[in-house]
Amino acid sequence: MGKTIVKNQHYVPQRYLRKFAVTQKKKKKNIYRFNIFDKEKQESRENQNVENYASERYFYDVDFNELLEEAESEGINIDNEIKDLTNKVDKQHLENIFATKVETTMFDPFEKIITKYTLTPTNMYTKVQVVPEEDKATIAYYLAFQFVRTKEYREKIIQMYEKGTKLLIWKGLKQEIGSEFLDSLDIKLKENKINLIHNEQLIDTELLECFAKIFLKHIWIFAVNETDNLFYTSDNPLVLYGHQEHQGLGSKGVEIIFPITPKLALVMREVEHFQRDLSLYNRFIHIPEKYINFYNELQVFQSYKYIFSKDENFSLAKELMGKYPKLKDTNRNRFLMG
Repeated sequence: MGKTIVKNQHYVPQRYLRKFAVTQKKKKKNIYRFNIFDKEKQESRENQNVENYASERYFYDVDFNELLEEAESEGINIDNEIKDLTNKVDKQHLENIFATKVETTMFDPFEKIITKYTLTPTNMYTKVQVVPEEDKATIAYYLAFQFVRTKEYREKIIQMYEKGTKLLIWKGLKQEIGSEFLDSLDIKLKENKINLIHNEQLIDTELLECFAKIFLKHIWIFAVNETDNLFYTSDNPLVLYGHQEHQGLGSKGVEIIFPITPKLALVMREVEHFQRDLSLYNRFIHIPEKYINFYNELQVFQSYKYIFSKDENFSLAKELMGKYPKLKDTNRNRFLMG
């Protein structure tokens, strides 16, 4: 028998999203349901199946035969040996890696964190080491994968190629072409090419290791939410804020947040700017409601389309959408170029 073809491919794992859902039994099977806020339609929907969100049909698949045909149509000669190898390539290689490794054993350290949080008395939060040394690299690598694999990250890739190419054309030919021609110039990557470029980054071990090492250099704090206001997550759950206006993962003053459950989040803070927090490294820390709102705001701003919550309270999301209506546009500019 051949391999089962996975059509609906998640770019945020179901195992992770289930932490923000309620479990329901249906015919001896667990169904996980949460509430969602759709930024594009500006509406909330209750009791939605986790399986149906943060996913897309054949999201990671690349049709290599199509790429070969395009190359040949452009006059590029392809060796028969390469054609034979292409026919043997597993189109769902990445999907299989995520399903068998990233979303299974690589998530296990987060389960340990949740268990430790559940078992640790409040008065011991600042005394226990949350993550054992041997789990830190796995967590950092998991976060690197998660950062790169989303629809939002892919949209940034598309805009870098399309808008960046347009900008280069303008800078190179601004004396010869008018602005009207430039405005009318429409540069579009084909979907299969987009998948290929995204795949290249997802299998780029040097890139992923670079991101993981950056995460490991930061101060890790486990933010405990004891309020009635739950943490949101989204279809782009790893969010960041530059307190010194620089938004890179390793920039001075950056703060990176990954909600683990509605009550718990991993917060990573750049060491130089947040030196005062060194004593909090790898500890559970209570955070006030204003920080919970701040982290939830980042989920609203930096998600691609959907925000997820265990409860039905999307008042913050609705308020922000009223103030910043451009957020509903999934094709909004991610970069300022010009």
